[in-house]
Amino acid sequence: MLSIRRIRTGEAALFRKVRLAALRESPAAFGSTLSDALERSADEWRKQTDTAAEGPDRAMYVAIQNNSPVGVARIFRVEGRPDVGELLSVWVAPESRGDGTASALLDALFFWAQDNGLQTILASVRKDNARALAFYRKYGFVAAASETPDDPDEEVLAMDIAP
Repeated sequence: MLSIRRIRTGEAALFRKVRLAALRESPAAFGSTLSDALERSADEWRKQTDTAAEGPDRAMYVAIQNNSPVGVARIFRVEGRPDVGELLSVWVAPESRGDGTASALLDALFFWAQDNGLQTILASVRKDNARALAFYRKYGFVAAASETPDDPDEEVLAMDIAP
């Protein structure tokens, strides 16, 4: 049975496990590398997990299937733009792709985002990641004409979630 929930304080090992799996399986999809992640200290993993576990400015949700993490998604409030959030590190294990796990992760994140006053969600996606681009567009994202990507190989998408 699939379970989607916000990561909890003290679950750095869970975040580390799913993040390393994501970086091993889809290294080109992320801005950081597996080698960088492997060099992070336990304290760095703990701090990143614990800050995403509580509060109104960032959140991390995990997908758990049969007691194993099969997906993760993070969101943070964009500095200086209190009603805008940005998705980060969205990943679903290959065996869980196409079964609704990614949509369930975004549904949970967007419920949290609305609850915390966000009205627009941005997602930067590599232009060569056709599967991710198709998923985001099907979910309701559109090209964000007013946003400039940090990386010329990325496309910025946006979705209005205002009630």
